[in-house]
Amino acid sequence: MNVKGSILKLSAVALALGLMAGCAHKGPPPVTADDVARAQSAADAAMAAATKAQNSAAAAERTANAAMNTAEDAKRAADACSERCGRMTEKVMAK
Repeated sequence: MNVKGSILKLSAVALALGLMAGCAHKGPPPVTADDVARAQSAADAAMAAATKAQNSAAAAERTANAAMNTAEDAKRAADACSERCGRMTEKVMAK
């Protein structure tokens, strides 16, 4: 190989390394006020959705608690009725 060919190859390698280093050292793109506004808007929407979901869950819990209370009342009434029926049956059988 001649000196001219070696210099060209060395220059090509140096240029390639320089381009790669230049690309590798680019920082993140600057953040604009529009970017911040969009992010804030998305965060506000997410917070509103979370609040709505929390309120729905609280309403569902209240409904479930009311249903549980109604079921417990019905069970107590059924138990009382069963006792009365049992006593009536015993009285009839005793006669």
